[in-house]
Order: sequence, then structure tokens, then C-alpha cells
Amino acid sequence: TRPGASPRWRAIAPGLEFTLLRGDPYCRRGSPAIAVLRIDPAHARIRVHHYTRQPEQRPLSIVEWLRLTNANAAFNAGQYYPDYSYMGVLVSDGVPVFAKAHPGFRAALAADPVGGGTGAHVLDLAPDSLLEVAHAWREVAQSFMLFDRGGNVRVRQSDQEANRTVVAEDANGRLLVLTTEGSYTLYELARWLQDSKLGIALAMSMDGGLEAEMCVRTEHFAYASFGHWNPNGHGGPSTEGGRVPLPAVITVTSR
Repeated sequence: TRPGASPRWRAIAPGLEFTLLRGDPYCRRGSPAIAVLRIDPAHARIRVHHYTRQPEQRPLSIVEWLRLTNANAAFNAGQYYPDYSYMGVLVSDGVPVFAKAHPGFRAALAADPVGGGTGAHVLDLAPDSLLEVAHAWREVAQSFMLFDRGGNVRVRQSDQEANRTVVAEDANGRLLVLTTEGSYTLYELARWLQDSKLGIALAMSMDGGLEAEMCVRTEHFAYASFGHWNPNGHGGPSTEGGRVPLPAVITVTSR
């Protein structure tokens, strides 16, 4: 799709739509394509997974995660420490896998309300609200805000570039998962998102770099984007795409 053009959505399963956009002129390296998966939470289930809750007890590649969960889509969750523990609160199927909040992260993807029903949101967190969120939702992944409902970009300007994964919510309450095929700074990607015709109300950033990956698979559609660019764009593109071990992922399954 040309820069600034209206997205042309393709329905790929009930509650799931897909499009490819171009991030010109902000792409620093590689392909300017940005994959966008749009989710209607009323017709698709969002789940959080961590390797410690799986039989194999090891971080899996994004392709392995998709195969294991039999989901329609899988993408990388937020950041993690060298020992693969999650940076922030992570709740999977109602179980708090990591209960210690990251003090600098003010966003969370929350899905599957404890009281029943359907729903999922990107939440802008107050410092003391995360424990309440963790008790109200069965699926929670904490990370940091990219920009809020007031239009305020919540990341600083820098030259640090990498592949990026973003989770956003639009004005109609739909979720959008975006993964870049090329290398972007967070600040410039936030500006591109705000100027796009995606109707995004607020957005949070997940992990970036080689871990920024997304696989989509339905009966008549398939797409994969693997991280190729290390943070800061050092060196050339990596050949490890699709094989990076991910300790935590988020899956989407059409209901």
C-alpha cells in the first residue's frame, strides 16, 4: 500500500483482518512493509504463553509456538531478562507467572475478563493500578506505552533502530498487532502510526530487535515476519529470523 493510503483489509477468519502498509519515509533499513493484524476481541481469543507452563520447559521459536498452540496468529510478548524471566507482570490463563511489576512500564495488554464474557484492551496504567488489572483479567502482558489517548508520544527521540512489534487499540475497540519487516526508531514509528489511517487511539510497544516476529495462519492465508535487524542497526541483517527462542508469546485464535 502506498504511504498515506487507506488500508485495504482482507478478512482471513472470523474476527481477524490483515493488511500490509508501508512505513515510508521512516524505515531506516530493510523492507518498509508493516504487517497489521486487526482483531475483533468479541470474535477472537487472545492468550498469553510462557515456556515455563509448557511441557518442553524451553523457549520456543515463533513457528514452534504457533504449531504448539494451534492458534491463528502468534507474536512476541514484551521484554525479558537474560534468564528469560519477564520484565513486568505476566498472567497466563489466570495464573500470575510473573507478579512483580516493572516500575517504568505503564502499559498492559489485558484480555479475557475474570468475570466472564469477551474483551481485550490496551491499558494505560497508573503506577498503582497493575495489581488491580492482574486480578481483573486472565491474560495480562505488561510493557511500555508508545503513545496515549491524548496523543502524547511516551518514548524519547533517539537513533536506536530495530524491528518493532506494537499492539494498539483503535477508536472502535479493536486491537491491532503491527510488526515491521524493516528497522525503525520507536519515536518515528509512533509518529507514523498517529499519521496513518488506522484510527489508532493508543499503542504500546512489545519487544524489538530479532525478537520482533509475527506468524499468521488461517485456512486460506499465511504470513510470517521475522526480526532481521538488531537494535541500533549494527551490522547487516541477521539470518536467525524465525529461530530466535522466545520465552513468552501472545496468540490469537478466531472463535
